[in-house]
Amino acid sequence: MFNANQTFDRGLLKGKIALATGSTAGIGLRTAEQLARAGCDLVLVNGRSEASGREAMDELRGLVPEGNFELVLGNYHDQADLDRMFGLAKGRGGLDIFIHTCMADGGTGLKPFMDTKPQEWRGTVNGLFLSLLECVYRAVPQMMAKGGGAIVSYASDAAKIATPGEAVNGGCLAANVMFCRTVGLELARHNIRVNAVTPSITRGTKTYDKVMASGFSKKLFEKAESRARLGVAYAENVAPMAVFLASPLASHITGQVVSVNGGISAA
Repeated sequence: MFNANQTFDRGLLKGKIALATGSTAGIGLRTAEQLARAGCDLVLVNGRSEASGREAMDELRGLVPEGNFELVLGNYHDQADLDRMFGLAKGRGGLDIFIHTCMADGGTGLKPFMDTKPQEWRGTVNGLFLSLLECVYRAVPQMMAKGGGAIVSYASDAAKIATPGEAVNGGCLAANVMFCRTVGLELARHNIRVNAVTPSITRGTKTYDKVMASGFSKKLFEKAESRARLGVAYAENVAPMAVFLASPLASHITGQVVSVNGGISAA
């Protein structure tokens, strides 16, 4: 099993302020942990539930007692919440690192396209694509004011591999990663790097529990698990890639999309 204590040097992100959305559970939570282990001066932890947020903060402070965490409650589907979240980050000195964990707000789930309903599409589009645009639009001015920064979007291998049952999800995630590729080139002149990490099925997450509870998606992802030549990834295996991409170690990497999927595919 991956040992979270054997990752990055504590001074790697010294002086940096980071915001990670959707970071009270799963991959986002493990990312907040690794940002602190790498020495961020402040890690802003985001979630919608106060109870889950407090539980996450207790866990993070127990795992990384030398870390500096602050809980920022808010729904990134809500404009007022977004303004408040990024306003708080600006008040703390402005962002150097922004990491986005996209989540559909309701949405279609995993099912064939013709089994979806038009009224379900908007939640998927908002959660998996438009939420990234809204956040990046607010993060970039803070990074420009500081002379640079790094943005990492957690998407999914569904962005790159056509998978039955993920027509809507995959389409939105493909838009997500193409946005990262393109805006990464646009923002390079401002010393702002933008990359994406695309996991596949990942244990230790709410998404894993959800897809494994449904007959259609369970069958689909059990087959994917059987192809994980390096073993099925856990959230702890995915988070270090985002921290690496956000760090000076990746100073010449932008516009890239990196899979962390245990060898399920080589897309």
